[in-house]
Amino acid sequence: MEQKIFYDSTDGVKLCGLLSRVNDNNKIVVLCHGLNGNKTERNSFNPFVEKLQKQNINSFRFDFRGHGESTGNDFEMTPTKEVEDLEKTIEHLNSIGFNEIVLLGASFGGSIISLLDYNKYNCVKALICWYGCLDYFYTIEAEGFFSKEHRDIAEKNGWFEVTSKRTGRVFRLGKTLYDEVYKIVPYESLIKVELPILFVHGLIDNMVPYESSVKVSKMCKNAKLELIENGSHTFDNDVNALNKAIDVSIDFIKSILN
Repeated sequence: MEQKIFYDSTDGVKLCGLLSRVNDNNKIVVLCHGLNGNKTERNSFNPFVEKLQKQNINSFRFDFRGHGESTGNDFEMTPTKEVEDLEKTIEHLNSIGFNEIVLLGASFGGSIISLLDYNKYNCVKALICWYGCLDYFYTIEAEGFFSKEHRDIAEKNGWFEVTSKRTGRVFRLGKTLYDEVYKIVPYESLIKVELPILFVHGLIDNMVPYESSVKVSKMCKNAKLELIENGSHTFDNDVNALNKAIDVSIDFIKSILN
């Protein structure tokens, strides 16, 4: 039931997405994956899409540049470039008839949906942050991807290599990425957004502490918070945690796209 689509970002990068169209209305959910991931988000997005299909809700999931089936060099990826990829994704969906959109950002994808200028995109009706990386410095303390030590290596070599513990895939974090994450605080943009926002975070997340979502949700104007018992980062450790995260998200989506 999914159609693979290729489309261009701002600078010639070819983006790849999967469109699940189950009806002819103008409403859709867009799923944005995390760093060193792809449009499956450690397979958490696959059952999500299946449940959306059963609820007769259209969806689109795509690979940011340097990830999955999209082109571009991993070490050239930055938050600014991923925001451009998301903008072009929204514009492409608008061009094929979708003008009511709910955005879901997972982990680093949560920071990207935080940084979008919604004055330019009034087609976006609500946001969902799954274990959102909303404060890069908070993540430095928890995981170390963006530590000064790693930044120094990137300064010297052009990038710092991280290896996925699950897949063994190597991803190069470029010098330009470090330059940006040391200047940008995603939640400072997010708290200015007046759209409805749902925060969903697992209580045993060891990469992005759930306290980050608690803190930011309290600062937002129109927010809901769901903490998932036994939920780890990506919710891939416990099928019940994943199903709970999916179900609360779909209930929220249905309340927006009714």
